Amino acid sequence: MSGNNTGGGRKLFFPARKFFFSEFPFSIRRMRHTPDDYDESVRCRREFWKIIYVISGHGKKIINERSYPLEPGSLFVIHPDDATTFRIESEAIEIYNILFMPELISTGLNELKNDFDFFSIFGRDFHSPDPSYRELLYVLDSGRETGSLINKLEKEYRQEAPNYRNMIKLYLQALLINISRLSAGKIARKRKDGAVQYIEHLINEHFREDLTLELLAEKVGISGSHLCRIFKEHYHCTITERLLERRLSCAAAMLRNDALTVTEICFECGFNNLSYFYRAFNNKFGMPPRKFRKNLHCIDILP
Repeated sequence: MSGNNTGGGRKLFFPARKFFFSEFPFSIRRMRHTPDDYDESVRCRREFWKIIYVISGHGKKIINERSYPLEPGSLFVIHPDDATTFRIESEAIEIYNILFMPELISTGLNELKNDFDFFSIFGRDFHSPDPSYRELLYVLDSGRETGSLINKLEKEYRQEAPNYRNMIKLYLQALLINISRLSAGKIARKRKDGAVQYIEHLINEHFREDLTLELLAEKVGISGSHLCRIFKEHYHCTITERLLERRLSCAAAMLRNDALTVTEICFECGFNNLSYFYRAFNNKFGMPPRKFRKNLHCIDILP
């Protein structure tokens, strides 16, 4: 759900360690705010990530001059560069504020990052994400599982049982994964261009692997039939055709390298059947791979 434009104002900046953290870069607090607590002309920025989860009350969360509905179950992931405030439209709101420095999650999330994925936002050295990410970081109805994970985080933080810091890291990672699943499904449904661009990215980066329609559909959170339809509308070819094109282009480029046999190139480019590779290559280039390689060498030695 897109936010509405709203006026800007004075900006405050909060350094994390001075106000919120000691030696452990995490904090979770349950807080109550009334309309008198906020001046809409003042925006706050920070040097840490912040997750806001709404327990009760309603109003608007204003982020970078846009407003987003705020009601029980709403959840916001606030980038450090975001300038934010509240417009409280009920007697009060109750929220959880979850604050953390990026180093707390960097190790655990490294393997989950890529250029189009939710987790890539945590690796941008505090530069504000592309505006299109704003929708990705806002969930109107986060569901029971989100609330349960937040309660577990609060319990670990409050009780400080043995190894509580490790448990906090695990629960925080689980919470972010849960948010990513909620967000990815919403974005995929509302922004089909983003979905097909993500699939194109996956094909370009992982064409050597066993990419199935089921796996790709799961990645963007929509059905395989719907994904096929919107991909063909955008690129005027099927996902299978696009994947084959990428693999054949790679094979053609690799045939310049005499160190690799045709069979090695076949499997290196993601094909798992040599006969099929020969047929597909001949259909694409009008000749088998070995003749194609020979012709490449003839072109290379021409004056």
